[in-house]
Amino acid sequence: MPDAIFIREGDTFVPTELARSPWGPQLLHGGPPAGLLARAIEHAVHDADMHPARVTIDLFRPVPKQPLRVEVQPVREGNRIAVLQASLLADGVEVARASALMLRQSEVELPANVLPPARYVEGPEGLPITGLFGVMNREGASPALNPLLGGFHTTVEVKRVSGVPGSGQATAWIRIPVPFVLGEEISPLVRVAATSDFGNALGHIRPSEQVGFINADITLYLHRLPEGEWVGLETKGVAQPHGLGLVESVVHDEHGAIGRVVQALIVNRRFAP
Repeated sequence: MPDAIFIREGDTFVPTELARSPWGPQLLHGGPPAGLLARAIEHAVHDADMHPARVTIDLFRPVPKQPLRVEVQPVREGNRIAVLQASLLADGVEVARASALMLRQSEVELPANVLPPARYVEGPEGLPITGLFGVMNREGASPALNPLLGGFHTTVEVKRVSGVPGSGQATAWIRIPVPFVLGEEISPLVRVAATSDFGNALGHIRPSEQVGFINADITLYLHRLPEGEWVGLETKGVAQPHGLGLVESVVHDEHGAIGRVVQALIVNRRFAP
């Protein structure tokens, strides 16, 4: 069994079995590409006072399980605001793209009423590891994901706090227990970007056995980076009868809320074999 999500080979990143998607053995889960794009953006910024206030990731098409390359371009380089764009390439084809808004941090005194509240989600300590399937699936229903197909969704450790599976609402803590890139320590930005795609899984809307919703993007807003290994997602999903929806997650670390994730949803019909 590999001991990292990606292995770096020159200027490419080779995904391991731990990066796979639940939708097919030759596809990647949305989390690893998101983390890889965030990593590239982070490495392109050399000013420690510039904070990633927003990262938007467009998932153009399924990301294949093959060597991947990331290209980063500056869009705007200012003293207080910078914008970068990163492209994820497979065999020269762009499969995902990220745009990052970087804002300069500075010290400011604030009244207590505008500060984020102290932690109000039950922390991960003492909670059992349920796995993602224990959060997503109703008892007795056919699984929303193939439980036999391992990948990133089974690599992460998940601790359920609350929620009814399939209802569009759940709260859970997530930890990546292995290196993201072999030989590297996972940075806070990569950790939260890679786990942010699980918002749709936690807030999964499944009105019937034949219909579910998948996300086409990830937009992550951060007013600070997470501390520690556990990232908490407090998720709520909504959908419309015309087959579109939205899922929004408040992102936590063990000290309190640090930002939000918003994902656009599209209906996914399940056809009997």
